Amino acid sequence: MEIVTSVGGKVADNVFAAAGDQLGYLFHYNDNVEKLKKQAEKLRDSRDMVQKKTESAKRNGEIISDFVQKWLPEVDDVSAKAEKFLEDEGKANKRSLKGWWINLRQRYRFSTEAKKHTLAISDQLQKLGNLVNVSCSAPPSGIISSSEVFNSSIFGSRNSFKKEVMKALIDANNVNKIGICGMAGIGKTTLIKEISHHVKKAKEYDAVAMAVVSRNPKIMKIQGEIADMLGLKSLPTDSELERASLLRYRIKKEKRVLIILDDAWEIIKLGEIGIPFGIDHRGCKILITSRNRDVCNGMGCQKIYTVEILSKQESWELFSKIAGPIVESSDINPTAREVTTQCGGLPLAIVIIAGVLKDKNKHEWRNAVRQLKMSTPSSVPELEREVFLSLEFSFNYLENETKSLFLFCSLFPEDYKIPVEDLATYWVGLKWFGDTLEAIEDVRNKVHAIVSTIASSFLLIEESKMYVKIHDVIRDFAIARALRCNYKFMVNGALGNEDTFEDFTCISLVGNYTGELPNGLEHPKLEALLLQENKSFVVLSSFFEKIPNLKVLNLGRTYIETLFDSLSFLTNLGTLDVSASKLVDLSVIGSLSKLDILSLSDSKLVKEIPLSFSQLTNLRLLDLNNMDLELIPCGVMSSLRKLEELYINHFVKWESENGSNANLVELEALSRLTSLHIFIPSKLHLLPNFLSFKRLSSFTLVISHSPFIWGESRFQKYLSTMLYSRNMEIIGTNISMIYDKLRSLVKRTECLTLENIVNLESFSLDQIEEVFNELKYLRIKDCDKIRYLFNTLEWTPNSTFHNLEELHIKDNCNLVELCHGQPLTQSFCKLRVLRVYSCDDLLNIAPSYLL
Repeated sequence: MEIVTSVGGKVADNVFAAAGDQLGYLFHYNDNVEKLKKQAEKLRDSRDMVQKKTESAKRNGEIISDFVQKWLPEVDDVSAKAEKFLEDEGKANKRSLKGWWINLRQRYRFSTEAKKHTLAISDQLQKLGNLVNVSCSAPPSGIISSSEVFNSSIFGSRNSFKKEVMKALIDANNVNKIGICGMAGIGKTTLIKEISHHVKKAKEYDAVAMAVVSRNPKIMKIQGEIADMLGLKSLPTDSELERASLLRYRIKKEKRVLIILDDAWEIIKLGEIGIPFGIDHRGCKILITSRNRDVCNGMGCQKIYTVEILSKQESWELFSKIAGPIVESSDINPTAREVTTQCGGLPLAIVIIAGVLKDKNKHEWRNAVRQLKMSTPSSVPELEREVFLSLEFSFNYLENETKSLFLFCSLFPEDYKIPVEDLATYWVGLKWFGDTLEAIEDVRNKVHAIVSTIASSFLLIEESKMYVKIHDVIRDFAIARALRCNYKFMVNGALGNEDTFEDFTCISLVGNYTGELPNGLEHPKLEALLLQENKSFVVLSSFFEKIPNLKVLNLGRTYIETLFDSLSFLTNLGTLDVSASKLVDLSVIGSLSKLDILSLSDSKLVKEIPLSFSQLTNLRLLDLNNMDLELIPCGVMSSLRKLEELYINHFVKWESENGSNANLVELEALSRLTSLHIFIPSKLHLLPNFLSFKRLSSFTLVISHSPFIWGESRFQKYLSTMLYSRNMEIIGTNISMIYDKLRSLVKRTECLTLENIVNLESFSLDQIEEVFNELKYLRIKDCDKIRYLFNTLEWTPNSTFHNLEELHIKDNCNLVELCHGQPLTQSFCKLRVLRVYSCDDLLNIAPSYLL
């Protein structure tokens, strides 16, 4: 068990005064030391949460990200140095019995060192802010991950290639544009990502930015991707010229900058994007990848490198590593080598086919050879034949539902992180699992399982449990293949050819910078319309009138300001996403009586939920998170009796009894709820056994004076809700309310924070055995009446927090003992982490006390 204690006083809110003046270090000595204590505590908390998530990921067989593996030891080193400094500083202060003016040199040294340690900690916290996921799903046993496929330790040819390109990038001569070309599936993108990682690590450039160009390049999209990676958030939404000017200015602020343009299909003008080069900015280098060498030549690349196919030996090493030891058996080995030859030395083809054949018998191996030899895809360039044949071969092994989900993923842009949760909500709306009404949670679980199945065939890349990506070549194949499965997709194309629109089943213009949708087009077969992330987007008044069969509509993050009455024509709509919009009036949504899923999250301008929402009697998921709502009319919530999931974490206007606004009693009518995320003001009167839903399997309940409190940071909130399904944070109330009115929920809570519970003195035995039976994570803060965590004068072997894994105690200045005389190992049999901060009187935390 890991035990850490830290004793400290009140943390000052002061910030550093400007450094550089020696007197400043003397006068701000206390501020600098207190700032360090605060930052050190914040880093410890963050480190604990990352470690917890990492351990959970390892137990699930996931692969921990390189970032986390590097960050954790760095943090341990920085924290150890800071703790050692604070210990030395504390001892020095205790020894000093005279006035501070006698210790000017010592004060100056401690003040400067405190600031140095604080800056080091701030750097680690800033790195943590860029973390998206601590892990990714591991490939099936015996299969290497996509990141390993092109690792230089596996392929000698790739290693030497990488060294050549990096030498050109580091070279300070007149080479400012470098091209990398090669056929589809050869590994260009993976190579440049690895090269980018190495130049960042070597700090050869002050900044590195990358954008995907793709077959139909959108200048504003490319500008946006580069700007995001450079931290430029203020690009205008509707002017390429203005965006180019601002981007050029931002790039020129970096002395040495690398811009990577991936997958260029045609010559594009760097000036139109806003990329300076040559005499305009000699410190800017551009790395371009393309399937066509002529594109690299046309864009003026001074050096062009071609990625060659794998050698025969490298192909076999990769194939056998993925397919496993079965390829060495005498009855399969000759066939396996023939299959490898059919892959043409293309890593993508090798990975996909080897993954499919891994567990197959000799008859299926021989059939694979026959299929690969006989298949001749039409309208596919000869160089890409091997890739498309491998994709067709792998696709044919998928089940029908799995095929549909795989094809649907092709609707998203290249290198786009596809939220698995979005796939689940689309599936509910489209009813592609059939007409039988399945619980949303069941659909979500099924979608996650299907995504894992597809990823195990290397047709999708699992970024984490939350996101997947699709390789651009695989995406091209899926779009072409969809037509043979009775789907016709339009992906990031230009609207305007009216003759073909009536056949489309799905249209995706995700992040396409589309300005305006035309009126008068007929889409009788259209089922899904994905328009999200078009920030300057305009929908004309009659656009939705001739889309009678639309089931999924995503207008999220489009900044549309009005939903026209034509939306009411979408009588079959099942899923509607208008999150992060600038909408004010939502009344027309009330006419969509078949809606299953509605997301309005992050729509800050919406202040009122219209009374018409009471007509949404088929609604099963409602997401109102992160909205500044002032009014939900009384009776609307209780009308939504089919709701299974409700997310409403910022609404503060709940009423105790009937009034003009919604009251909590209405939620009792929602007997089908399985997931609830809600904020409740601590001053609100609650009835006994409040929210005693028997079907509630997932919840996040915050009772506080403010809805914005959850742990110490956004990152910790993310980790807590990912680690535990049942979470509660209770602030500024009394212990009797917890026992009397929240008992049924607390009994099922896994992660609990208790803060400023005014009359909490200890936990009694019956409370521990009954109320906290499922608790795994407990955090107690500012409960200054507590003397013992629990009173064990009547201790028995069963009177423990027997499922508790983590205990965090902070700012409880009167806490004397945890267990009133009992060993920790008996009272907390599963405890792995104990964190105690600012509890000056706490006794018996020595390691010997654990015996």
